[in-house]
This record gives sequence, structure tokens and C-alpha cells, in this order.
Amino acid sequence: MRALGLALALAACGGIEANPVAPAAAVMAPAQKELGLYPGEAMAFEVKLAGVLVGEAQLAVGEPGLVDGKHAVVVRSRAATAGAAALLKRISDEATSLIDTATGAPISVDTEVWNGDRHTTAHSTFQGTTAKIRYQRNDAKPIDLVVDFKTNQLHDSHTAMAQVRSWRGEAGDRRTLYVVGGRRMWRVDVTYVGPDTIGTELGNRKAIVFEGVSYKVRKNLEVDEKAPSRTFRVWLSDDADRVPLRVAAKTELGEVEMALTDYQRP
Repeated sequence: MRALGLALALAACGGIEANPVAPAAAVMAPAQKELGLYPGEAMAFEVKLAGVLVGEAQLAVGEPGLVDGKHAVVVRSRAATAGAAALLKRISDEATSLIDTATGAPISVDTEVWNGDRHTTAHSTFQGTTAKIRYQRNDAKPIDLVVDFKTNQLHDSHTAMAQVRSWRGEAGDRRTLYVVGGRRMWRVDVTYVGPDTIGTELGNRKAIVFEGVSYKVRKNLEVDEKAPSRTFRVWLSDDADRVPLRVAAKTELGEVEMALTDYQRP
């Protein structure tokens, strides 16, 4: 997954379990009446490691339009190192998704990642349960992949976030999402925890809490036992907007937290 799913972002860099033992996949989230994305909205976040600023992230949603006869919307996000971390190593992660507003499913996603001098790009197109991916690192020959998850609808990080934002569940409910990030595939199990109140830079906010675990999976959907599972916790605002207020995870380097610093909606 991306460094930013903005709600599920830290699923890819969250707390690590050495020997993942994945439970049976939960029921997939049904189609939502709400898209979980709002035209014209924009968010900004700070990312801290053990309380020290290490990165910044932004997400913006465009206005709906017609693309090849489908009603669609463009979502863009960017995450990058900041502060002292930016002086040590340049890391940036950008993603642009085209999303079907009728189904909430991704149509395509383009990603570009800089990690020091290593540059990777990926272009993915989605149709039903299938994703076609072209991945390239630096000037190497592109790698083409086709992933078919059979009966499971695929997501990118933006549509996975939207699924969680539009979920109106009960405490203890659990759902599974399958997410394509670059050339990697993830199974993300999300549990609806319940209400909470947290302090933010925008004041105290009532929130809905979700906990998640992500597992790297193979093309046959089996969990890759050699790859560590990753845990995270998400707080969404307990209102109609369901804005991601905070995402947190414990890592071997310390507590990682992504916190909302600005939110705008027309």
C-alpha cells in the first residue's frame, strides 16, 4: 500500500508482527450508498515518529465528470519527508486515482515514489476483480502483472479509505478489503471499535475508532507468511464528513502518528 491511504496509510508502515497468523477473511464490504469522498474536499496531515515531525501529507478530491461514459472523480494524494528527516533522505509518494462514483471502485491509479535515488512508477487499471499493473524501477524494463482476485473487489488506497469512511457499523464488526499498492497486494482486515473523543490541532473532536491489520498476499489470496503483518488504528470524525483525524501505529522505531492539520470542504 501507499505511504498514504490517508485513513489506511499506516497499514503499510504500521506495527509489525513477526509471525503473522491471519484469521479467515471477513465478509467484504457491500456497495455503499455514500461514496466516502466529497467533491472539492482537501486535507493536510503531519506525520510524527516518537513525537518528532518526519513527514507531511495532503489529499484532494476533484469535481465529478464523465470519463468513457462513466461518472468518475479524480483523487490525488502526496506524502513526503519533512523537517530533519527530509535532510537525511528524500522520500516522496504521489498517487492519482480515477474512481467510479457509482460503485466506489477504482478505474485506474498512477503512482510515483522517490526513495533516495530510487525512483519507481506504477500504472494500474481495474475492472471488476482484475487489476492490470505496469511497474518500473528507475530505468529498468517495466514489469507487467495481472492480478485476478476472483470474487473479491479490488481497491487502491484512496477507495479503501473511502470504504471505511462510508461504513456505518456496530462495535466488533469486521470487514476485509483487498488493496493494490504499486505491484504489491494487501489484505486489510478492519474492525469497527466504536466512539471516542480525541484532542486535535482543531480542538477536541468526537470520533469513531477503527483498528486494522494488513497482510501481504499472493495472487491466490494466501497470506505471505514471510512478510510481517502490520497493525494500525484510525480515528474518523463522528459526523457526516467522517474526516480522518488520526492514524497511529507502534513500530520498531517508535510510535508513528499521522494527524489532521487542516480540512477544507466547499
